[in-house]
Amino acid sequence: MYRILLCLPLCLCLGSDRPAVQPAAPAAVARADAVKDNGQALPDTAAMEKLARTDPIAFLENCIRRCGREAKSYTLTLQKQETIGGKIQPSEVVEVAFRAKPHSVYFNWVEGARLAERVLYVEGENDNKMLARPKGGLARLVAGDVTAREVNGPDARNSARYTMDQFGFKKGEERTLASWKAARTAGTLNVEYLGRSKVKEVGDKECYILKRVAKEPENDGVKESLYYFDCDTWLQVGVVLKDEQGLLIGSYYFRDIKLNPEFKKDQFTSAALKP
Repeated sequence: MYRILLCLPLCLCLGSDRPAVQPAAPAAVARADAVKDNGQALPDTAAMEKLARTDPIAFLENCIRRCGREAKSYTLTLQKQETIGGKIQPSEVVEVAFRAKPHSVYFNWVEGARLAERVLYVEGENDNKMLARPKGGLARLVAGDVTAREVNGPDARNSARYTMDQFGFKKGEERTLASWKAARTAGTLNVEYLGRSKVKEVGDKECYILKRVAKEPENDGVKESLYYFDCDTWLQVGVVLKDEQGLLIGSYYFRDIKLNPEFKKDQFTSAALKP
């Protein structure tokens, strides 16, 4: 069964002292037409809260429809912490710029940068590879100011649970939906609506909070998942994943979200990797 989580970034691993390559997280790649949008009016707040309580799949489908309509691009701050290769990593804070078409993602580490301080991926450009600015002058002297790596290569998979081509609110929500639907088909879907509450980690935004407990640990060990959906935008702005012992697998929070901003002309070019 697929693991549920917002597609998440990587801290590019450029050195030779890397851990053994961990298996890639289950892709759960959703079809582009996974949720049809016929343009009809979306539910109001009261109806959405009722769906969160009684029909979480319909709730999520409406979140995806709205995301597809309204979140064509955005900037945000990501705070994440992951267990990789059996070891919990330090917390990271990343400034993110995203554009849906073509799929474009730019990360600038504010805290917790490891071996890369900025990373860029634009689908179909740069030989479809990531570009990274290594952290520190010595690393750049050895590797160069900008290095290229495979977006799904060993470096990426050793550095984060999800890669840059999997990043984005809509992609993450579609993976969540695919997992929930698979569990429903198997007769094991267990999603509980915990109500609405302000969440400090996403900027004190009020969120719909849903909790899922899998019948058995999923392919990457996830047993319990906690989801936060912004009550205003319906975006999945937080996910916390734990294993069957209650240990953290990953936590991902998105705050300071600005939808459809005006980007600088060079935002998704290699020039953005430079100071």
